[in-house]
Amino acid sequence: MRLWDRLFSSRAGYWEGMASGAAVLTSTYGGPDREAVLPQWAAWAQQANASSAVVFAALYVRMSLFSEAVFQYQAKDDKHLFGNTGLAKLEEPWPGGTSRDLLARMEQDVSLAGNAFIWDPPDEDRLVRLRPDWTTIVSELVTVPGGGTYRNKIGYYVEPPKSVTDQGQGQFYPAADVVHWAPLPDPVADFKGMSWLTPAYRDVQGDDGMTQYKIKYLDNAATPNILIRYSQKLQPGTVDALRERMAARYASPQNAFKTLILDQGADLTVVGNSLSQMDFSNVMQAGTERILADSMVPAVLVGLEPLRGAGRGYQESLQKFANLWARPQWRSVCGALEQIAGTPAGNRLWFDTGDITALQDGEMERGQTALVKSQALLACRQAGYTRDSAVQFINSGDVGMLKPDALAPAPSMQGAGQHQLGQAQPGATASPLPPGTTTRLPVGSTSPGDGGNGTRPGPVTSAARRALTNGQGRE
Repeated sequence: MRLWDRLFSSRAGYWEGMASGAAVLTSTYGGPDREAVLPQWAAWAQQANASSAVVFAALYVRMSLFSEAVFQYQAKDDKHLFGNTGLAKLEEPWPGGTSRDLLARMEQDVSLAGNAFIWDPPDEDRLVRLRPDWTTIVSELVTVPGGGTYRNKIGYYVEPPKSVTDQGQGQFYPAADVVHWAPLPDPVADFKGMSWLTPAYRDVQGDDGMTQYKIKYLDNAATPNILIRYSQKLQPGTVDALRERMAARYASPQNAFKTLILDQGADLTVVGNSLSQMDFSNVMQAGTERILADSMVPAVLVGLEPLRGAGRGYQESLQKFANLWARPQWRSVCGALEQIAGTPAGNRLWFDTGDITALQDGEMERGQTALVKSQALLACRQAGYTRDSAVQFINSGDVGMLKPDALAPAPSMQGAGQHQLGQAQPGATASPLPPGTTTRLPVGSTSPGDGGNGTRPGPVTSAARRALTNGQGRE
């Protein structure tokens, strides 16, 4: 009860908006028994998602691929996938919702706030999303009898800000009823996760500043700033009138490239740089690349990099994105959701990517890998090893896992090709000789001058050849 009293007494009269923005972005409010998503940070992340085209594009690509997976059970022994009615709550998490909606929401919360909280209400056939910026992780200090302590997560306290009405009062949810997914852990917290936007904070600010600069540049005539000087002194009212007339006639993109006419004695000087002179595109691109690097989304997938080699750049980038980000994320979210998935014993909650069109190239490679493993399994069986030990060897690569099969026939290499079933005459295509044939087949001539009888002409001496030639010559 003392922990519960400390929780309520410390938050009594406290409103998240009372904290300094600078302080909240660099530290966590509350005691060691509470870890909360910083509300100012969540508000900034949501604003970045709504105002930064790069952040939105990266988030959209991540959600689009991540939400395409299908939940399945996987047997731990032979890795086969199957499903049953136990997956119904994940396939329809709330009325009108699908597993795609559930995964998309969880990925969005993790990207913007670093944490996703899904409540499984007792005796309710549905799931409920808890807003991460309203949720505080509650833990208690456990003392080990032999010495030492550690923190144990006991639940979650959800309380809307004071500025939000009609959302009810604060509510405590036991840890056993809430799925907490935080794939990127916060290095300064025990249970809380961290958004991938955290290291990109300055780059997002810089990208937003560059966008505002471009807008201001266009609003002010889409030309560099100019300085107008007169040889004589002007009255203050005249200066204000000239400035207002210049803004009215030449400011904004609609008035860009108009001819500027000045009175006698006026001297115009350019005091600003054009977008090309300040290398605006390259400067802005550098921040964009760092934001995409933190999101792990290749630039080619968001259209910020041209395709190379008839689309090979796209396929390679997508495969890298799936292998380095999507598959680890799927494994992580399945581990978090397993507590409410009703997983049968000896199995685990897993994912199936067979219907994801974008990963078909990867599925072909997996099929080729499966074919090679099948051939290796056949070779092990032909060599006289048990099926189970051969499967373990192929999956682990440990030769010591192979065990001889006492019931297998003795291995024989006669008439068996490598990785193939045995055959009587491997490679033979001609018909066999008739039964009783003992003589060799006749062969053709061995010399073009032997008359076709298989014999060669007798040898003739050189003298005889000369005499014969001379006689023919005398004739």
